[in-house]
Amino acid sequence: MTGENVFTIAMAMIDEMLSTGELDAETTAEYRGKAPAILTMLQNELVGIDNRYRDRAHYIYPVPIESLDQTFQIDDIKASTLLTNGLAAHLMLHEDKTLANFFEQRYEEMKGMFLKPTPRTPEKREDVYDSTLRY
Repeated sequence: MTGENVFTIAMAMIDEMLSTGELDAETTAEYRGKAPAILTMLQNELVGIDNRYRDRAHYIYPVPIESLDQTFQIDDIKASTLLTNGLAAHLMLHEDKTLANFFEQRYEEMKGMFLKPTPRTPEKREDVYDSTLRY
């Protein structure tokens, strides 16, 4: 999923879409300019949380979003839910605090749901100290 996809969904969420389904270039220009920096910050946060549950060999090292044509380093489900709500919340922060709060709550709720650690299978460990208790 690209930044443009996330941006379009976020614009629909904050009611910046025309009745034709197109984005108005004039009213969304300021949002478009802010979006790459906000998306970089959100992606870095999500990748950082994801990395806590990875081996160091499998870490994801996030790349800054410099253009809305770039793809994200998180899966499409997280991008279409977490990033869209996070972006909408940040863009509405100075315009409509109620709407910003709603999107922020949705972001935090979904972050808790999607970023829970996956259970691991227990691994057998060798008892090198022979710690069996004998009395």
